[in-house]
Amino acid sequence: MNRIAHTLLIASLTVGMTTRAQLGPVELSPEWGQAGWSNPAILHPSGTVFTFGGFAGAQVDAVHSGPAYLDFGNLDGELNPMAFLGQMDTVEYIGTRTEVPLVGLTMRDENRFEIRYRSRLVVDQDFRYDRDLLSVGWMGNGHPDLIGRPLSFSGMGVDAQAYLDHGLSVGAMAKEDKLWLGWGIHILNGVSALQTEHFDATWMTDTLDYSWTLDGAATVNAAGLDFDSLAAGVSPELPGDGGIPPTLGSGVAFDVGFLWRLTPKFELEGSMEGRGSIRWLESVSRRQVDPSTFVLQGLDVIGVVSEAENQTFPDSLESMLETWAEDMVDSLAQTFDSESTEGLPAAFDTRVRETWRLGFRLRPAKSLEIQALAYRQFQYDRQVDGFVFGLVHRVGKNIATQVQGQYLHGRWSWGGGLSLRGGPLRIAFSARNVAGILYPLEAGHWSGQFGMAFEFGYAKDKKKKKKKGDLGTGKGMWH
Repeated sequence: MNRIAHTLLIASLTVGMTTRAQLGPVELSPEWGQAGWSNPAILHPSGTVFTFGGFAGAQVDAVHSGPAYLDFGNLDGELNPMAFLGQMDTVEYIGTRTEVPLVGLTMRDENRFEIRYRSRLVVDQDFRYDRDLLSVGWMGNGHPDLIGRPLSFSGMGVDAQAYLDHGLSVGAMAKEDKLWLGWGIHILNGVSALQTEHFDATWMTDTLDYSWTLDGAATVNAAGLDFDSLAAGVSPELPGDGGIPPTLGSGVAFDVGFLWRLTPKFELEGSMEGRGSIRWLESVSRRQVDPSTFVLQGLDVIGVVSEAENQTFPDSLESMLETWAEDMVDSLAQTFDSESTEGLPAAFDTRVRETWRLGFRLRPAKSLEIQALAYRQFQYDRQVDGFVFGLVHRVGKNIATQVQGQYLHGRWSWGGGLSLRGGPLRIAFSARNVAGILYPLEAGHWSGQFGMAFEFGYAKDKKKKKKKGDLGTGKGMWH
């Protein structure tokens, strides 16, 4: 990786929009190539699948949990901030997630056994902001709803990480054409991280003299990022000196899943994907702001005006404002001074994305499949719940289309995808929220995926002869 690419990677952790909880054809249907990683009990329809580089299915997701743009504005640029504040929760977030596959290999033994290997680069970002902060900025600290009331900004923070994920998973038939089980392990190599370990800020405006009282403290951890360079606005010194970045952290994550065929047309499924974390050990730094209190006194403008002569009043007022502003900034910086911790910074942990799913698949006809899943996703310290249902139409084994609806963050989104196979080459693309790509200002979030893979040898269904005296217990991986 050259210096430019490395710089872009680190920059993506610290600037720009900062997924998430969405499911689509990529995670749900095997033709898109990654369903076996969302639920390792689901087998791919082909015997062998090989993927290489970003063509294996790069994904980019962005989501804003709060109101979409057209919920409080229009295309002419007219905004209604009160409508925005009225639709916000106490804390909202903006998040992005990028996955770049590096290499992958899947091998399958008929409908009984499948083993998979995959390596990918993952970059996650998460920025949380507080409604009270925006309320003060728009309504003013003297507003009757705000003055004299403590305003807490403790929900704010930034978390980001980039890591390499090397995964190995297995899916196997546990009972003949009835039950499949799967499990997997991920070896995680951390590249860079930024974590808001602790943030506490409370602001109150006095009802008598309008003085401000600000109480706060904060602790921020980083691996592979230089705080002084970031604070100064200069390019940070990057680990690896422009070459391949070193591994600054390591961790493990696990997957488990099942697929239970109750009837030939109805299946239950469930899985846990990505339960684990990364422990950052090298190039670790920590900055903290000790608990402090800052009181900002107001200006006696009336006294200055009454004492100032008419010819010197403009100069006196300007000088007074400059002095007051400089003193305020200096006092604020001294009160909440950011300092590096003494001694060797302690290691810290970051959680990788974890998803729990439970649902069913119904096949009313050979070419049709109806899917419905409820899911819960954990990202950093946040939990998000969602529901998705979809319809898959398969034309032979070469074409698959999917349309779906998904309920997330209090709104519905509508997605779809297309998977095409010609010879050994399969091309697949999808959007978990089509409207998010066509109308991002109205949708509030968008995502896209494009993938290319080489597939060899569809596993053919073979009729099994029932042996005499078979009690119907069924064959499986342990028989």
